[in-house]
Amino acid sequence: MSATIEKRDHERKDVDVPSLLTIAFLLFFSCMIIFLVVWGMMNYFKLHEPARTAGQANLPVTSSEEFPKPRLQIKGAVDLANLRAAEEADLDSYGWIDRNSGTVRIPIDRAMQLLLERGLPDVGTGQTPLSLMQSRPGESATPPQLLKSP
Repeated sequence: MSATIEKRDHERKDVDVPSLLTIAFLLFFSCMIIFLVVWGMMNYFKLHEPARTAGQANLPVTSSEEFPKPRLQIKGAVDLANLRAAEEADLDSYGWIDRNSGTVRIPIDRAMQLLLERGLPDVGTGQTPLSLMQSRPGESATPPQLLKSP
């Protein structure tokens, strides 16, 4: 057996009750001061504000001519079908994206076929595909034009 036996016991120091009561009192006192300040401000505004705004409406007056009429979508299914048809036409056709820089659009099936035949473009030393894409001039592709439905 060891000569020194550790004695395990409970803590001898209790919670500092006066400090806890002081903190609780200060919080309560702060809440009361805030309540009194807000109450005083509300009474001040209740007494003085009606004199300044006497005869004025609480809400701003607006006329119906100021607001545009809502643009309701009458034929949602037809509009969606037209949009999808325009997108499909763009995917399946040739066209110019930017004639000045020589950027064109080709059908997606043809693009996949060319990619399989030629492979991915060779990335230069120290360049990643992302840096190559970011160094290209900005494309100015326009969204497909939809036919106006009557």
